Amino acid sequence: MIIKDIKILDEQFQVKDHMNVVVEGGRFLSITKGMPDPEGREIIDGRGKFMMPAFYNTHCHVPMTLLRGYGEGLPLQRWLNERIFPFEAKFSPEYKYWGAKLGALELIKSGCVSISDMYFDLVDYGRALFEAGMKANLCNGLVTFDDDASYYTDNAYKDTLRLMQWIKDNEKENDGRLAADASVHSEYANKEKALREAFEFAAENKMITQVHVSETKLEHEECKQRHGMTPVAYFQKLGAFQSQVLAAHCVWLEAEDIDIMTEHGAVVSHNPSSNLKLGSGIAPIKEFYDKGMKITIGTDGASSNNNLNVMEELHLAALLCRGSTLDANAISAADLIKAATRDGALAQGRTDCGLIKEGFRADFILFDLDREHLTPDYDTLANIVFAAQSSDIVMTVCDGEIIYKDGEVLFVDEEETRAKASESFKKVLESL
Repeated sequence: MIIKDIKILDEQFQVKDHMNVVVEGGRFLSITKGMPDPEGREIIDGRGKFMMPAFYNTHCHVPMTLLRGYGEGLPLQRWLNERIFPFEAKFSPEYKYWGAKLGALELIKSGCVSISDMYFDLVDYGRALFEAGMKANLCNGLVTFDDDASYYTDNAYKDTLRLMQWIKDNEKENDGRLAADASVHSEYANKEKALREAFEFAAENKMITQVHVSETKLEHEECKQRHGMTPVAYFQKLGAFQSQVLAAHCVWLEAEDIDIMTEHGAVVSHNPSSNLKLGSGIAPIKEFYDKGMKITIGTDGASSNNNLNVMEELHLAALLCRGSTLDANAISAADLIKAATRDGALAQGRTDCGLIKEGFRADFILFDLDREHLTPDYDTLANIVFAAQSSDIVMTVCDGEIIYKDGEVLFVDEEETRAKASESFKKVLESL
């Protein structure tokens, strides 16, 4: 495939005009001003388009698309205990599959090719993402309320092993698309013994650990009452940072927490829509950046957002950071795009992804710039963050394969998926 005469965001996050990009074998073969030999290659006209890396959504619960709108108007703890947990108790693997496939439609159309996702029945719903042509780092978030509970007898451990075995059995076909991460849901949803064991397992297997951290003030302060320290300090004590940590939310981090996470190279997944919608607060990402901490972008689940559109998160993240700091230059459009692309890929351990760069996996999106709200095209990156809509995306490509083009998701039956997802929601609701 050759994308001819296109404006691109290069590996230095600089905009370049009139480039010709060759994709071959799932990777970027060449990115040049000169026109390569077109023989035997599909040619895509890039005039009026903008190519940039695709999005990496670093915190999601994708089967929860089926719970969209189900827990409205409740703060986090009531939302979980009164609505989410009872619903999930009736949630079969088949329902998760259709919830994930519905989420895949939304993600792909909004330019996302890979997610970090925390849920359960990993192989069942991971298969839906795989079939849709996406990538994902999947994990089962440990929840234990018994002091004597062991991670090694918990379903979170068993489910993770099942995914690891599936990946091993399908190594060639999978080619790194589905990856297994370790996970604990949170400090407040677990006891010390199981947490220690989960962190031990992650370290022994060199796995990324996904976790919710200091999402609400209540969660943060109650941890200090229970343990005499913050969730981050408590996790450090239990060995969490022996492996790479991807921490979602981080709204209420204290200065000491930021220092700990920065020292250990932990990554924050910033989820502005969910934090605002649940009344949890605003993460101080300017402080994180100033300390050198890596920031990525997540949507959270569609039950607390209520969509999976990374572009909305970029827009909100920029506005919240600038508004809360009273600084119109607190964070740049380029910084946020990098957070949602290259830094998101690195947070998933995908070192050869997230850049328009020769030799890297060809994960990219094309924007149609010939839109009234994107005219004039004086500052392309500012337009993407502050003016563009997901409907401006006309192509999504994952590992060199076109999975969305001109309004059509190519590997998912949209009508069947919407019908099956609605039917699944209705069946769960009737069983409650």
